[in-house]
Formats: sequence, structure tokens, C-alpha cells
Amino acid sequence: MTSNVSLETPLIDSHIGLYITIIVSSLSMIISTFACILIIFLTIITPKLHSPTNLLVSSTCLSTLVYLIISIVNSFIFYTDSNSTDWSCRIRAYAYYVSLNLVIYSYVIQAISRLFWTVLYKYRYLLTMKCHIRLLILKTIISTLLPLSTLITDHVIFRPLKLCVVPMKYTIHVFYLLSVGFLIPLLIITILYAIIYRHIIRSTANFRRATRDAEIARNILILLGIFLLGGIPTVIYVIVSNKTVSSPRSLFLLAVTAPSVAVASERIMSILLNKEIRKALTIQWTARFASDRLSTTGVQPLIFINQSAGRVAYISKLQEIRS
Repeated sequence: MTSNVSLETPLIDSHIGLYITIIVSSLSMIISTFACILIIFLTIITPKLHSPTNLLVSSTCLSTLVYLIISIVNSFIFYTDSNSTDWSCRIRAYAYYVSLNLVIYSYVIQAISRLFWTVLYKYRYLLTMKCHIRLLILKTIISTLLPLSTLITDHVIFRPLKLCVVPMKYTIHVFYLLSVGFLIPLLIITILYAIIYRHIIRSTANFRRATRDAEIARNILILLGIFLLGGIPTVIYVIVSNKTVSSPRSLFLLAVTAPSVAVASERIMSILLNKEIRKALTIQWTARFASDRLSTTGVQPLIFINQSAGRVAYISKLQEIRS
């Protein structure tokens, strides 16, 4: 009797941990999806947000949505399909690496854009929407081409209770994916922001603009740091799981949960740190609240948003309520 109880206790604990992981991951993905859609929606409906900078912010949100969708699909297959094939595992691995590249290279092109606006602002073409659209196209091409090695080689195979990634025993392949998907982008971002910071420190022509550029650069680095921190448990799990027969279950649950929580935190912070998006959200929320309140009193509101002044002007026309 005692032995049965002792065997059931770890099983119950593992199920509880799994349920908590599923709940936390699901809530994080819902929050991330809502935040991404909200940012994209505000950017579309608010004329003042129609700028190259906010185009890149929306692109990062779209890349995050792609990452979330692929993560959800991979998690669902991981928990439900125990007889997957090597080829389907390779496709999932490729999609996973592509989604990661899309997000990380979104921050690369944001750094490039900051360089254009801060250092190379005299070249007007670099500040145009057309130039930034070409940056987005280049980002997409690079992100889809770099992980093709996962499809070309047979290094990714289906392993029960293992993530569909390149095993650590293929050192060169793992180092390549780590370099193109993490080290090189991070190095590029570091170099670009070092150039921007050096220019801002030396610039005395426009203190207000230099302060704004420094604030935007700081915000982007904060968001990038949150996203990268969320991937640390996954990297540790991949290393440990390939060196041991059975990796700790708690580490696996943390590796599954951490990226989702990091993405949710990063998306929330992107709203809080971006003054223009936060301002547009406040205006839309205030206008919506006023419209609902006036409609309950029999007043038909005509709302005009003066975004240049940053105020909301309400002009209401009363109508007779006929019985």
C-alpha cells in the first residue's frame, strides 16, 4: 500500500506541473496574440502611426504571431502525437527556426532603421516607406533561407519526448544555427547601437532629437533583452537533454513555459514603452467610452480626434427623442 502511494505521488506531481505549464503557456499566448493584434490594429486605423518606424513595430508583432502559431502547433503535436515521422519532425524544426529568425531579425532591421534616422538621416531615401518595405522583404528572405539546412540534412529525427531540433551531437550544424539565429544578429545589433550611441553622445545640434533617439534605442534593447532571456531555459534544456538519457521534467516544463511568458511580457512592454501607440490606445479608449456613455442618454455623438494636438474634441448634436 505504501509503495503504491509513493509511486502515485510523483505521477500526480508531474501531472500538476504539466497542467500548470499548459495553463500558463495558454494564457501567455492569448495575451501575446491580443497585444500583437491590438498594436497592428491601432497602427492601421491611426493615421499618425503610419510611419516607417511603426511599420517595423507592426512587422515584429506579425513575426511574433507566426512564432506563437508555430509554437502552439508544435506543442499540440508534442503532447498528442507519439508516432510522428522524421520528415514531419524536420518540417516542424524548420518552421520553428524560421519563426525565431523572423523575430530576431525584426530587431536587426529596427536597429538598421534607427541608424538611418539617427546617423544617415541626410540620405532621404533611407527614411522612406519604400526603403523600409524592402528591409522587411530582405528580412523574410534571410529568415527562410538560413534554416534550410534542417530540411536538407537528416540530422533532425523524431525522438519520443524530445523537441524537434538539431541534436547537440551535430556540433557544426548546431553552431551554424546558433550563429545565424542568435550570435550574428546580436553582434550586428550591438555594433549598430554602439554607432548610434556614439553619434548621440557627440551630437549637439538637436538635443531633443538626440534624447528621443536614445529613448527609442533603449526601448528596443529592453524588448530584445526580454525576448532573449525567455530562450535561455530552452537552450539549457536542449544541451542537457542531448547529454543525458532523461532530462529533468521540471527543466522541460520551464523550457516550454519561459518563451511564452517572455513573448507576452515583451508585447505588453512594447505597448507601455511606445508613447505613440500608448497615446493612440488612450484616445481610442476614451472615444469609445464617451460614445457608449452618450448613447445611453439618447445623444448621438459626432467624434473628431485631433491627433496633432493630442486631444479629443467631442461635438455632440442633440436629437429629439420621439415616442
